[in-house]
Amino acid sequence: MVWNFKPTMRPFRFVGHKSQVYDVKVAAGGQLIASCSADTTIRLWNNTVEGHSQVIKKHSGAVRSISISANGQLILSGSDDKTLKIHQIADRKFLFSINAHNNWIRSCTFAPDQRLIASGSDDHTVKLWDFSSR
Repeated sequence: MVWNFKPTMRPFRFVGHKSQVYDVKVAAGGQLIASCSADTTIRLWNNTVEGHSQVIKKHSGAVRSISISANGQLILSGSDDKTLKIHQIADRKFLFSINAHNNWIRSCTFAPDQRLIASGSDDHTVKLWDFSSR
């Protein structure tokens, strides 16, 4: 649900995931909302009353964490399949995957300058990745 803090506006309800939603991010400017779920998908939502979404399905396990790059062009996801995946937002093009951990990935994020990616896992590690060299 997306709430408008003006008392005369009703909240928007976005429906689409088939299981628990684990993470939600709003891109700079607020026009795009990204969510990830136990249903193994990422959804990119237009922040409008209609609540239309586009689905990205590249993971084989629950997607626990997502991050949107500071420039709003990339989305990073971390999953129970132990991988990090990077996509371009504009065309949902898959760029690359990193076999990152020995257990579920619980969190991932881009550094503000997008040169590094950080990930945390149930394997009790935090890892830093160089974006350009992977």
